[in-house]
Amino acid sequence: MAPQPRSGLVPGIIVGLLAAVLGAVIYGAIVTVIEREIGYAAVGVGVLVGLGMMAVKPTSPVLPALAALFSLAGAALGTFLGGVGAVVKASGDALSYGDAVSLVAKVFPDAVKQDPKVLLFWVIAGVAGFFFVNKRVKAAREALAAPSYPQQEGTQPVDNFKPHNPA
Repeated sequence: MAPQPRSGLVPGIIVGLLAAVLGAVIYGAIVTVIEREIGYAAVGVGVLVGLGMMAVKPTSPVLPALAALFSLAGAALGTFLGGVGAVVKASGDALSYGDAVSLVAKVFPDAVKQDPKVLLFWVIAGVAGFFFVNKRVKAAREALAAPSYPQQEGTQPVDNFKPHNPA
């Protein structure tokens, strides 16, 4: 009996979380350096999560939804980290990062409400992560369901359990 293929669930979760955090840090650094928020960078977080989770060759149908969640959370975290970096930079390093985190945490929900485009790019990031992983999961599941040997045209399938010369 052939071994059952692995679903890639645990490696997919680990890689997805790592990609979301890495993408958020990169996104936050971009926002801090250029002092502007770029929505496409948030979508980049979703693409990074999707590509990372695709790399583990997942077959679990749960992973696309998790990819969407991780992508959305990573984009939101990147926006938050960018706000923290911008506050520290604007204060001329008079504020510590800890103080900046508490300050940004207080105003973050209101800032997001004032600019709904931010939410749109978070959702697009989630959709990007979902579609990358969903495409890979579908392809892997179809490959598992396909027969392992090709049938020749015009021949009857062979029944290996039927005796050849019945007595």
